[in-house]
Amino acid sequence: MENTLYPPVLELCSKLFKAHGINPEKIFKPLHINIKELKTTDRRIKSSIANTIWDDAEELIGNGYFALDAYKYWHPGCMGALGYAWLSSLTLREGFHRLIRYIKVLNSETGIEVDETGDEIIVSYEEHYSVGRSAFAMSLLMHICRINYQEELSPVKVTFWHPEPDDTSKYFAYFKCPVEFNTGIDSMTFPSRIVDEELSGGNAQLAKLNDQVLKQYLNTQTQDDLIARIKTIIVNELPSGNVSNDKVSEELYTSSRSLQRKLKDLGTTYKKIYEECRRELAEKYVAEGKMSLTEISFILGFSEMSSFSRSYKRWTGHSPNAER
Repeated sequence: MENTLYPPVLELCSKLFKAHGINPEKIFKPLHINIKELKTTDRRIKSSIANTIWDDAEELIGNGYFALDAYKYWHPGCMGALGYAWLSSLTLREGFHRLIRYIKVLNSETGIEVDETGDEIIVSYEEHYSVGRSAFAMSLLMHICRINYQEELSPVKVTFWHPEPDDTSKYFAYFKCPVEFNTGIDSMTFPSRIVDEELSGGNAQLAKLNDQVLKQYLNTQTQDDLIARIKTIIVNELPSGNVSNDKVSEELYTSSRSLQRKLKDLGTTYKKIYEECRRELAEKYVAEGKMSLTEISFILGFSEMSSFSRSYKRWTGHSPNAER
């Protein structure tokens, strides 16, 4: 499945680019992204598009560390319910573990780890990004920690996976601690006593309410992913004629009964998804006109051309020949 991004995050990027002299439309418009709709759209952005955005921005600006300024344009709304849940966390430790649970809301390809060594806590990103995206992610993580704790908060140490850039002054000025490069990991280290201090803005009730919103959102995304994964398996197996509920269950490493139960919870069935998948492909292939109807019939797993024609007429109201 294609990894995706929470759209309001790109609104923050837009403000960052503009502050550095780039008209964000120059980057977003060719990718068919409407900046004005980033706050309101339910459509998530493909992570591959986000990578292109950062590559273009870094090339236009000439460096990646410009993204250390991202914190200046942060608002909890750009993280949705996660932003408000973070602000309500009782301690930084609780906030970090909240990030672990819900970071996929912001970016489905991102993971966060928290390790404890002695009297220190190390918070790190699992993925390697471009210099700009690393600076962006680390800048925001530092900023939300300072908002919750205090502006003077400084880590014990900060590390970046990438080689040392030409200008490191902005890194030391922002993080106010030793900064190491070419370490293979983007991380921050804090004293345990600091991450366990009770925060003045902590509110367990508000945090719980926002957690519920996050759980519901993630559940919806998971449901969409399950149906999409099933459709992918069906498409791959259709020509072999060996596609069934049992085969799909096997590919998903689950039991047939468990899959049926999950689909029932989603208000659908394997049969409905199978039919929908074949219909979508049939209409697409017939409209394209690149294959003969016999070839389409075979690819969609029909044993005879007449069976395909009957199904197509049931789906669309007319035969594939009439469509052609």
